[in-house]
Order: sequence, then C-alpha cells, then structure tokens
Amino acid sequence: MVNQVLPASFGGSATYNRDHSMFVSETYTSAMGHGYFQGLQLSNRIAVVYDIGRGGWGSNPHFLNGVTLYSFNGNQKQVIGRWFPSSWAFYSDGLARRVAEQLLVNFLKSQAKMLGASVSDSEINNYASAQIQAAVSNRPLLSA
Repeated sequence: MVNQVLPASFGGSATYNRDHSMFVSETYTSAMGHGYFQGLQLSNRIAVVYDIGRGGWGSNPHFLNGVTLYSFNGNQKQVIGRWFPSSWAFYSDGLARRVAEQLLVNFLKSQAKMLGASVSDSEINNYASAQIQAAVSNRPLLSA
C-alpha cells in the first residue's frame, strides 16, 4: 500500500523513521547545502505528506515547508488539503499533527456544508483527530 500512495518525489523509495513515525524519502541536497525530503504518514483512509527542509543552524535545523493531505480509497489518492507556512516554521511532530488535523477539519466542514449536513464542531474535531492519529500510528482506522 505504501508504494501506491508515495508521491512521485519519493522515487518509489522510502525508509521508516520510528522516531517520527513516518516513512521518509531520500534527501535532496541543494547547491547551498540545505537538505530537503518528504515524510509520509498513512492509514487506510488518508495519507499525510510533509515537505521538510534541513538548514545548517540552530538546535532544531528542520523546517516544515508544507503539508499535503490526501484521501485514499485503496486505489486512488486525491488531494483534499494543502498548507504552506507564511514564514519560517520549525518542524515539530506537534506542529505537523496540528496542521494535518486542521486541514482535515477544514475539508470535513466544507463537505458537510456542501451536503447541507448538520455536524457539530466537536464531532468533526474528534473525527479528524482520530483519523490523523491513525495516520501518525500508520495503522488502519476502519470506523465510518
């Protein structure tokens, strides 16, 4: 399943990083010496791709350059949200998770509005949190 959802930039190759609970692509090094790679967390319903950069300074030299959220039905992936920081964003697992959750909340709210469905914010927030936790844990979440 991982190979089906890997972005093309992974080049079909990824390793699992247990410290951050994600698959990571090979690192591209720019002419300035900065490294760039992608991280992937997935469940059977969603995939979250993190664009991460590594600079050469500070105690946390990693930056979160973007997040793309995909829905996944087992055969195809579809972009349902994207985020890019307006300024420098130091990478942390907490920031990455909050961004992914907010992307999913925004998508779910827009879908509920489009369908004319009445869903409380707490229901949407709880569902989004559970879905992102399933991706962070790289495990399926089969609930509706």
